[in-house]
Amino acid sequence: MFAFDHRQPAVLGLDIGSTAIKLVELSRTADAAPSGIHLETYGIEPLLPNAVVEKKIADVQAVGEAIAKAVARSGTKAKRAATAVPGRVVLLLSSMN
Repeated sequence: MFAFDHRQPAVLGLDIGSTAIKLVELSRTADAAPSGIHLETYGIEPLLPNAVVEKKIADVQAVGEAIAKAVARSGTKAKRAATAVPGRVVLLLSSMN
């Protein structure tokens, strides 16, 4: 789950799927029942065919452009993002250092 602090602004969540980029901006508010988490905005941007193949980014430029479009369309002003990386990728990256 996202780590929220009552003193911090909204957090941006980004999902890079095989067919689309999905984006949500979440904030914590005292009056957002029942969880205290409020959906500020969201965005969905389709990806070009084969931009992501077998969970791997094949076309970095196309994915980057789709992320930029999703951010622009959502109107988010968030400066913080929550990210997730599969465990096997973390192990691969740590073994490279």
